[in-house]
Amino acid sequence: MSSEDQFIDFYELLGVNYNSAKEDIDKAYRRQAIKYHPDKNPNNIEEATKKFHKLSKAYQTLTDPLKKLDYDNTYKARIAAKKKTEALDQKRRLMKEDLEEGERAAKQTRKNVFTEESKQAKIERLKEETARRREKLLSARKKFK
Repeated sequence: MSSEDQFIDFYELLGVNYNSAKEDIDKAYRRQAIKYHPDKNPNNIEEATKKFHKLSKAYQTLTDPLKKLDYDNTYKARIAAKKKTEALDQKRRLMKEDLEEGERAAKQTRKNVFTEESKQAKIERLKEETARRREKLLSARKKFK
């Protein structure tokens, strides 16, 4: 199998299930071959030829017992790898969401602390300002007495 064929799902290309019998594969191939034969598609010969060659390769692979066994092993490994990747992607997504939630919570905490500190600082500044004004008022009253 060439590296290009490794990424093509022959079962999907022919429109059959993984467990399909040889007769079903034959029927599906004939149906698809008629549909994509270059002589039947004069408007789009280049793409029809590519598709027809892929169909022929799929048919040859799935009807030859040794090639089918090799392809099925590769197919199963690919499906297992895809499931594993999806599971890891789910874990990564959950981990990312947890981290983002933690960051939001920390940011909110910092904001609350900063707000509380700024409130306390404002209160202290107002107390000092009030004390200065009282001092001025008291000193002004003493001057007028």
